[in-house]
Amino acid sequence: MAPQTIEVDAPMAPRPQVFPQELPPRPQPTSWRERNCPGFRGCWHFSWEAYSLNTSDISVLARRICMITILGVRTALSILGLFFRAYSGAIIGMVIGSILAVLGFIFVAWCLARIGEATGTRKVFGIGVGRLQFDIFLLLAALIHIGILTGIFNGMSSLGFLISWYGMWLLIFAVAWITSWTPEEANSYV
Repeated sequence: MAPQTIEVDAPMAPRPQVFPQELPPRPQPTSWRERNCPGFRGCWHFSWEAYSLNTSDISVLARRICMITILGVRTALSILGLFFRAYSGAIIGMVIGSILAVLGFIFVAWCLARIGEATGTRKVFGIGVGRLQFDIFLLLAALIHIGILTGIFNGMSSLGFLISWYGMWLLIFAVAWITSWTPEEANSYV
């Protein structure tokens, strides 16, 4: 690179400057949280689009119907429990039950949305779990919830109800937790 020369004749003459011809790329527009909390890994993202029946894909429609069925049955069972508590005069139990019903609805809705929107494959105990396995889980969970609802009217014991109710709650949470794992990259044999 050749040294630059500056003329001394004009004391106030502007110096020759080199203006870059290529500017660095502008940052992409980001949300407030991404700018103010970089690296924040929130897990409470929720979109009602996960439950929209307005789709042309049959597998997505079946998945969403299963999710709505699970939420509907769980809501119906919560309402039945509240009626039973009100009928038996357990007012404190009814108040606590209604608070837990609302919190449980929100939590299960979030978990099901995570399962319904999951993409990619995750390794669970060395086995690849992908979209097909998540869809099978949603179908089986919907059938189990329908079984719990019919079991209530056909003599299911309180212990059996509680075990199946909380067991499904834990299982739904566990599968939603698995969907929060980073999907594996596809193998490339090139």
